[in-house]
Amino acid sequence: MLDHDTGPESDRASVVRSGPWRVIAPLAATGFALLVLGLGLGLALIGRHGGGAIQGWDRTVWQWSIQHRGPLVGLDKVISTLGDAGLLGPICVIVTLVALAVLRSPVALTPIIGYLGGEGLVYLIRAIIHRPRPLTANYPAHGALPGVHETSYSFPSGHSVAVTAVLFAVLGALAIARHWWWPWLAALAVSAFVADSRLLLGVHWFSDVTIGLALGIAWGTTVAVILARCTWTDLGLRRAAQESSPTPGGVRD
Repeated sequence: MLDHDTGPESDRASVVRSGPWRVIAPLAATGFALLVLGLGLGLALIGRHGGGAIQGWDRTVWQWSIQHRGPLVGLDKVISTLGDAGLLGPICVIVTLVALAVLRSPVALTPIIGYLGGEGLVYLIRAIIHRPRPLTANYPAHGALPGVHETSYSFPSGHSVAVTAVLFAVLGALAIARHWWWPWLAALAVSAFVADSRLLLGVHWFSDVTIGLALGIAWGTTVAVILARCTWTDLGLRRAAQESSPTPGGVRD
């Protein structure tokens, strides 16, 4: 039987179809697995509307945290502003565009993919699990800080998931490309500090930030591993563009 799909046009189409899928498939699979994990842990430990098995421990940590805020509350508020989805998103877009102009490589996409995946997980999980925040999340409640007004659902912590995902995606890609270990440690240290800031501000429960931290690490690491050595050719874009552009003499390379 003759194969009618063996010409240059078919080869080019095959590259375009298969290349991106080799990147999209593991990202989609990881995202789905983390969504199932987050929902499973949330429903098992927290319950759909809070008050689950871990609430007693969460309340103990919450009370300790708001009583031991220390001198860094001002910095915690700055982190809260920078890590909010409305500001973190544009920051990631700008960083991605600058990185694309400088690096001209798919690794430049790590900030925006890390952000979108992290925020996507938060949005989908919160669509199911409607956990109230601690009372101290909305000033002027007793124990709340002036300027703190957070009323969205509490699980998981959006800052812990998204900021962690972006840090691990960007610094993890750097670590892999340069064969360095310290960017991983830096990503973990900053992510843990962000998670702790949410507790000290009194806007999240302990399980919100710890499970959020785990989800962010998993997603960011996946993005870093997949994109660290990815090229446009791997995505099927460069080869397709080259094959569709004739050489000056009308002969394809």
